[in-house]
Amino acid sequence: MFVGTSRGRLATLKILPSQSGKFTAQFVGATSLAEDRVVSISPIDAETGSAALATGQAMTGLQQGQKTNGVLVVTTASSAHIFKPANAKGASKSFDNVFCDAAAVTRFEQRGYALVGLFGDGCARAFSIPALREIGSIRMNHIFDVKRFSEALIDTSGDVIGWTGPSELALASVWGANQAIPPSNDRLFDPAKLPPPRPTISNLQWIAGTQYITPADMDVLIGGPDRPPSNRMMAEMRAQQDADFQRQREAAKSGRSPPPDQSQEGYWAYMQRQIQERTENLGLASDSMDRTAEASSSWSDDVSKFVKNQKRQAALGFLGSKLGL
Repeated sequence: MFVGTSRGRLATLKILPSQSGKFTAQFVGATSLAEDRVVSISPIDAETGSAALATGQAMTGLQQGQKTNGVLVVTTASSAHIFKPANAKGASKSFDNVFCDAAAVTRFEQRGYALVGLFGDGCARAFSIPALREIGSIRMNHIFDVKRFSEALIDTSGDVIGWTGPSELALASVWGANQAIPPSNDRLFDPAKLPPPRPTISNLQWIAGTQYITPADMDVLIGGPDRPPSNRMMAEMRAQQDADFQRQREAAKSGRSPPPDQSQEGYWAYMQRQIQERTENLGLASDSMDRTAEASSSWSDDVSKFVKNQKRQAALGFLGSKLGL
């Protein structure tokens, strides 16, 4: 494992298995490359220039005697270096009057590999491997925000993904224009799906007041009643069970019954309590709705009686005026 520091040093650590079944990191050595920060670390095959990553296939090949003659391409803000860790020296290249913000080893079609970097003057430069000679440059300041070059990503194919504004990204290739972007089936949202219906309430529910939804209600609404517990919930359950077992063991050793733990609540107890509270809230809401319906019906009956009484009095008054009563 290789670790770069903000002061231009590269530390090499060897990861070895221990007798306990775990792995330990052993410090091997450090190389001082420059006085500024390390921008990128790219392990490559010294014979082909391809990436020499610790993949599963490469790790399996070590047991069969297959080894890779690897070197490191390390880029700092002011220089680039190719060497064998941990203390071997190799080729180096200093950047004159400009600082590198991002870099990576890329491949140009089937022709070879080169080190591509984004620099503070708004240009992207390519350097040959292993001579580290500049083979070309292209301006990128009309596409990307130069101040955010350090947040840009350079793909192994030579494509640069960088920021053009506070919330907008762009994709550009350093190997030439008029190259089509490969199609992708990725979608941030599915336009074929209809949006969920807007929640509505009846007049009686509006009169009774707003029923707020608890986080447990939202969990059931989004995931459904058959949603399995998450990893965090499972971890809490295991921790609760371990704590219960520990209290039982301590109680068995001391010969006393374990005290009830009121400060912690397991996942199943939490769910039971939430279901019980939800049932009680629904019962209260139902009672409130019934009372509201009864009050509304009683008020309607009173209004009907009042209207009938007024009509009867108006009719009697009209007859009385005609008959001279």
